[in-house]
Order: sequence, then C-alpha cells, then structure tokens
Amino acid sequence: MAQAKIHRGDVALAGGGPVGLTLALALARRGYETVVADAGPPPGKGVADSRAYFIAYGCWRIFRALGLEEALLPAAEPVTQVEAEGRVGGISFIAEDCAEPVLGYMVEAAALGAALYAAVASDTRIKLLSGAKIESVTLGDPCAVLKLATGEVQAPLVVGCDGRRSIVRKAAGLRFEGHDYDATAISTTVKLGRPHNGAARQVFLPGGPMAVLPLKGDRANLIWTETRAVAEALVALDDRGFELELAKKAGDFLPDATLAGPRHAFPIGLYVAERFDAHRVALAGDAAHVIHPLAGQGLNLGLKDVAALVDVIATAGKAGLDIGAASALEPYTRWRRADVAATAAGMEAFARVFSAPLPVRLAAGAMLSVAGSVREARKLFAREAGGDMGELPSLMAR
Repeated sequence: MAQAKIHRGDVALAGGGPVGLTLALALARRGYETVVADAGPPPGKGVADSRAYFIAYGCWRIFRALGLEEALLPAAEPVTQVEAEGRVGGISFIAEDCAEPVLGYMVEAAALGAALYAAVASDTRIKLLSGAKIESVTLGDPCAVLKLATGEVQAPLVVGCDGRRSIVRKAAGLRFEGHDYDATAISTTVKLGRPHNGAARQVFLPGGPMAVLPLKGDRANLIWTETRAVAEALVALDDRGFELELAKKAGDFLPDATLAGPRHAFPIGLYVAERFDAHRVALAGDAAHVIHPLAGQGLNLGLKDVAALVDVIATAGKAGLDIGAASALEPYTRWRRADVAATAAGMEAFARVFSAPLPVRLAAGAMLSVAGSVREARKLFAREAGGDMGELPSLMAR
C-alpha cells in the first residue's frame, strides 16, 4: 500500500472553483503557500461548463491586480447598460451613470477557468490537487487537517470554498440559515435574433425573472426562472420544443432566439452562514452565502470575500499573529456579512415583490420607473451593480 502523502502550506483551500483559485492566486501574491484540494477533475478533463458569469467592474479590479486582465479580455463581453422591467415600468442605467467605461464584463465559465488554471499552474507557491475529495476536516492546534483518500493537507488555516454543501462549514459547526424557493433556474446559451449592444436585460414574468446577459458574437447567457415543476418540464423538452416555449413566454423581449448550448437547471435558495469564520476556518463564496441569481451577484459576492479575506490574513500575518486564530479572523465576518445580508435582502425583496399578485407587480414596476427618472438613484443602482459600494479591500481599490 502506498504511503499517504502529507501536503503542508500556510493556507489550505477546499474547492478549486473561481473563488478558490482566485483566493489562491491572491494569497500567493502576498507570499503565502497554498494547497488547493479540489474534488473536480483536472482542467479540460470533465464535462464542458456552459455557464457564464457577470463580473462587476469593482470585482474586475481584482483580476486586473492579479495580472489576469490581459488573458480574460479577449473572451469578455463588456456590459454597458442594465435594463430591468416589470409588466408595467422598469429602470435602465448605463456605465456613464457611475463614471465608468463599463458596468462589468460577462465571461463564460470555460474562459474564466482556463485563465485561472493557467495562472495557478505557473505559480510555484500554489499546489493544486485535482480529484481530491475531502473525506473529513479536523480543526485543531497548531493546524487544520483535510483528510483525503490518498493523504492529507495540513495548514494553520483552511478556507471553505466548497459550495453550499460545504464540508468545512459543517466541520466548524456553523449554521447555514435560510430557505429554498419553489423555483428552479435554467441556464443556457442562446443566439440572439438582434444585436445585444452590450445590454444586460431582465424582465419579471409571473413565473419568475428572465435574464439575458450579453456574450461574444451576439450570443447571450439566458437565465430563466420558473417553478420547479415547470422548469423540470422545460428541461425535458427537445431543443425545438424549448425554443417554442421560450418564444411563447419571452415574446418581444427575446425575439428569434435559438439555442446555442446545453441547458442546466439548478435550485434557487437564500442561505447565509451565521459567521464567515471560526477557529482555523474561514468561508468564502457559496460556502458562506447563496442568493437568488436574478441580479447576477453570486460570484461577485464571492470575489469580494476573497479581497477582504486576503487583507485580513495579511494584516494578521504582518502583526505576527496566528492567521488561523479566531481573534485574527474575527474582522472578516464583521467586514463581509453585513454586505452579504444587505444584498441577499435586496434580492429577496425583488423576488417576492415581482412574484406577488398583479397589483403589487404593477406598483413595483411603477416605482422602478420613478427611481429610473432620478439621476442620483440611477447612479446608486449602477454603483451597486458594479460592486463599488462600502469599504473596499485593497484588491478592489481604484
């Protein structure tokens, strides 16, 4: 029997998605040795990921600071306008409302993953363990231990970037409070019948919101939310049947759209961890919070976690503190949880108001129209969408 291998680092990361890999790179730039344990296969070996992400301009600064902008820009579609409409009324704002050239960028998951993996592979301070399923997490002194099938990872601090079912969060005994919606989001790529002109558009339909987010080549990432039963039926249709149902539901909002990629369905929920840190533990991304996808802010919240956590770790390290100690990590929850809770509450309010009876939806649409007529309100919406509000970590500074 082969001897179990022990991997040691300053920080152990559970999960090698966009949040985990971005955090590994950011920590490496500060001189920290990181070990990433990712249950997924090596790059290019698994099922193609057809998802796409909206990266707000404030969070895009993180990739610029990490030297990834040049690799990402060729595949990134600038978002210059956001439109949201109800049955009556709506709001629209543009990049100029917040004095920025763009509100953000749409990047397909495959392109983002390729850029992150290439950067990780070239950094000697990062060790990426692919196909490394974590069997257990032990939080002791002087380090935390991730038990793998073929060995273990030891580090003073473990960061859970391992999704909504986080084994790290469970090991730390942190509650994940919230609820599931009776709704499922269908994500796919469509070829548009007319140019999108860099506009991210969203309409609130009786069954749930429908978002059309611009991609290269006049394609778009479609996120269509319906009740679970309806969504299951839509996913089961053949391509032509799905296109017919889309045309029937979207109407003039999305004329002549055709499928240009596979369909993926995922449940929708609202969950926030009671704390984002504990002794030897920090949480980031979906391990810390899951929100409604209607504004495309899920990954942006995770990237903000990365930027804040790096500053907290660096501050503790410079002071000579144990970076995994609860006292060193405590500022992280104070910094991030309020922002997450506010964003989650906003998404919850939109989701409930625009699924309410027709009179409520009409009133909400009218209120959006009034807000859209006020420049300061448009500026506020634009800065919020751009991830440029509140106390910004150093990676997100202008």
